[in-house]
Amino acid sequence: MARYPAQGWPRRLLTAALLCLALPAPAVESPLPVLQVALGENKPPYVIADEARGIEYELVSSVLRAAGYQPKILLLPNQRAQLALADGRIDAAISNNGPFVSEPYIAYRNMAITLCHRHLNLKHIAELGQYRVAAFHNAQRFLGAEFAAMAKANVDYVESSPQPILNNLLFTGRTDVVISDLFIFLHFAQQPDVPLNNRQALCTHALFPPTQYALSFRDPRVRDRFNKALQQQAQAGLYQTLAQRYRLPGQSQPLFRPQPPGSGALRPTLAAG
Repeated sequence: MARYPAQGWPRRLLTAALLCLALPAPAVESPLPVLQVALGENKPPYVIADEARGIEYELVSSVLRAAGYQPKILLLPNQRAQLALADGRIDAAISNNGPFVSEPYIAYRNMAITLCHRHLNLKHIAELGQYRVAAFHNAQRFLGAEFAAMAKANVDYVESSPQPILNNLLFTGRTDVVISDLFIFLHFAQQPDVPLNNRQALCTHALFPPTQYALSFRDPRVRDRFNKALQQQAQAGLYQTLAQRYRLPGQSQPLFRPQPPGSGALRPTLAAG
């Protein structure tokens, strides 16, 4: 049986205790403040709701973390998101309106999409009037007065939803032109479980300017930190990284990266097949 001297042991305990008090406490990282941000509803590949990922989802999350926040992404219809922001229940929402709006962080690319073997050369919206055209739901409301006039006069114009219907109409030859966001169309064209999936070469025609989106914040200081982190992340290659991850065309100059005014339009036709 081990024996310890009756005297001296308490002194050792006291010395050890004093040494422990003298040592610095281990550093404990304080958690980042949580920021609740609404990005709209499921719209792959921008937001893939059931997998908590997507181009836009990851872009905003990365920028917010770089700005010093823990992002909590919410997927809400636009009207509900704006009401929640106005009521102070969330911190930011996708919007181009509001008192504290960020710099644009993403650009959607609505284009006229055709099968390349048809050799259609579209340079102006009015030229769509001579073709069978299928567009996304409510396209007449969002694509300007000239497009609305063409759609009204074109007896072969239809609007369809959900997105796979537009893909199937084009691939089966039941329409000549589809009006859709390029990356949404490509996402559904590449899904193995989509009926009538096809790998025919696609040509896209940039008849419409890109639609750029920003975030509306409740706090201007948070907005400013987001803007600074967005610029830093863009310079570090975040857009190129996401384009590569999602295997999008134009990876060196991603089409979903917002461009400053006057920087020039996308070339009229881009092969995407």
